Amino acid sequence: MTNLTKQKILPLSQRSGKLPYTLQNDYLFKIVLQSNTDVLRSLLCSLLHLTPDEIYSVKITNTISPGISVDDRSVILDIRLILNNNCI
Repeated sequence: MTNLTKQKILPLSQRSGKLPYTLQNDYLFKIVLQSNTDVLRSLLCSLLHLTPDEIYSVKITNTISPGISVDDRSVILDIRLILNNNCI
């Protein structure tokens, strides 16, 4: 367990300074995507060669709680994506 998991977790709007982790950290990557659907949509559009208006809805179905285990390497991201043509 790292010192980060023992600290009080502040809302993103109250945080400042350099993070000891980058988006290469699986846990942090998932937290960012589940907390900001615009980022998630943009990433999916880029990976799937879609335009933003082709996506009807997007949702992470297996959310995690921030601050539980930042060093966890077994984070799995389940995404439910519905396109405007009703494809899932």
